[in-house]
Amino acid sequence: MASEGNGFTHYLVSKEVVLGEACVIEKCNDWISLAFIKLGIDRPEAVIDRAFVENHALVPKTAN
Repeated sequence: MASEGNGFTHYLVSKEVVLGEACVIEKCNDWISLAFIKLGIDRPEAVIDRAFVENHALVPKTAN
């Protein structure tokens, strides 16, 4: 869920480190998705328009 209301519904994670947030646009197949990503949390200038992301790196946000 987009807890802050910003539309980013997943965390982008690599080697157990949160790199940023992602909003999946389309799941392309079992391995990759097309997503809007923001590297670094609380940095609005870090938004990248679109990127292909490996699905195992996307961790859904959960409500507290």
